[in-house]
Amino acid sequence: MSIGRGRLRGFLVPPGADDLARLADLDGVELQEGEASFLQAAIKSLLESASLVEEISPPTPRTIAGVRDLGYRPTVEEDPLNLFIRKVNVYGSEKGPLEGEIIGLKDNISVSGIPTTNGSRLFSHTSTLDAVVVERILSAGGRIVGKLNMDDFGAAGTGETSAFGPCRNPVNINHSPGGSSGASAAAVRSGAVDLALGVDQGGSGRIPAAACGVVGLKATHGLVPSFGVTHIDHTIDFVTPIAKSVADAARLLEVIAGFDDRDPQWVRGALGTLSFKDAEHEGVNGLRIGVIEESVGDFCDKAVIRGVDASVSALRDGGASVEMISIPVWSNAITVFQPYIACLFANMYRTEGEGYGHLGYVDADRAYAFGLSRRTESQHISPQAKAWIIAARHIQEKYLNVPFWKLHNARLWIRSTLSGILENFDLLITPTVPSTAPRLLDPPVETDVLLMRTDAKLCFNTSPLNLTGHPALALPSGVDQQGLPTSVQIIGRHFDERTVLRAGFELERSFGIFGGSKLDPAVTPAVVEKLRQPPT
Repeated sequence: MSIGRGRLRGFLVPPGADDLARLADLDGVELQEGEASFLQAAIKSLLESASLVEEISPPTPRTIAGVRDLGYRPTVEEDPLNLFIRKVNVYGSEKGPLEGEIIGLKDNISVSGIPTTNGSRLFSHTSTLDAVVVERILSAGGRIVGKLNMDDFGAAGTGETSAFGPCRNPVNINHSPGGSSGASAAAVRSGAVDLALGVDQGGSGRIPAAACGVVGLKATHGLVPSFGVTHIDHTIDFVTPIAKSVADAARLLEVIAGFDDRDPQWVRGALGTLSFKDAEHEGVNGLRIGVIEESVGDFCDKAVIRGVDASVSALRDGGASVEMISIPVWSNAITVFQPYIACLFANMYRTEGEGYGHLGYVDADRAYAFGLSRRTESQHISPQAKAWIIAARHIQEKYLNVPFWKLHNARLWIRSTLSGILENFDLLITPTVPSTAPRLLDPPVETDVLLMRTDAKLCFNTSPLNLTGHPALALPSGVDQQGLPTSVQIIGRHFDERTVLRAGFELERSFGIFGGSKLDPAVTPAVVEKLRQPPT
């Protein structure tokens, strides 16, 4: 008799006869008379094979050794801007390019041992794994001091849907910091952290950067690994450095960029040496730059247009040639994006937040926790997410998903059109957002009002780049009459972040860090110092 660890009972229990027809009906499969009995045998065999994977035990990624203070949710007195969902103190190496830097993370990025809330009313999950970007920050000497406030599951653009209440814009505390990575930008602008990571899923990193007067760098799809992020979709999720300066954003990008085989994104392969910081010294002389005509219409505030005009002048002064160009498809992108993201999110939702069709690593424990939460707490799913899920199901059941496939093909058309334009231009320019940060709503707020806050205008110029995967840099371009920041967006060819940064450095030399915006007088040095303190 051999001695081993074999189970006395199978791990996966096959469906009974009564379950078979119900399960088949979920996918519209009609069983013929007598089919159930032999299908049961085939299904049992499949589940027995699936059970064997428990004996294979593939290696689990290890977390970075170091200090992990799990922290706490700060009080209003400690955090009057409501930036932190949880203050923590996590660090690994004490040496590296991020040595001495304190860093905040949008709370949809996993840190082992720290709850991740996604800004949602759903039960939080505490992962046993770090996101790849977290591993790289800790290995580079960075200290993570907080999980930062965000819109509920990243499904809005003003920060007002968070289950923890909205955070406040440090430039004017009565205004929105943007969303969904609102606190990532607000924490950098206030000085509560030196650097932050947002996640951009339609503008969610660049919109708050614009609202708060800081820099947001959405790299090319696939450049920064997204394993450990709570996904809306692998093809539109971008982990986004947010910093007070172009140099800081470039430095953080150097740390987190590069291939990792756990990455679920569709772009694979080694990317070679990644150097971005020294683009600061290359200037823009000889670059050919196009301003997208459709991005600067009557829907833009005058102050925003002034920021674009000033950017054009600064780039021309630096030796670049700049001209207005028409890209008609630009105006179609938001029409594609809005129903498309609904279908993408719904597909991710139904696969327990992981998705199929990729070769990245899956955190099975997190998927299990998400699966339980969505089945037992569905009443707490945000109204926007509910609208996405139901609309996608309707498209699938009523129209056999054909509209989704057509939206997908339209996405490819937009992507190839923009890439074709960039064969003749080195860079493209748009406003990041058409207006400055709106005032925060006064509670209580009806759901229908909240749903309308993230309108098409807000992400008109940001969402096209989530569809196409091109790199885009948002940086301050001035202020409006109230002192609220305006922002310009620089777009480049796939994997040509370096040229994008060249223009960013040039504009920053003209506008200065923060673009002339000032902190709200309520954000005093004492407030900032309190925010920067580690958990006690």
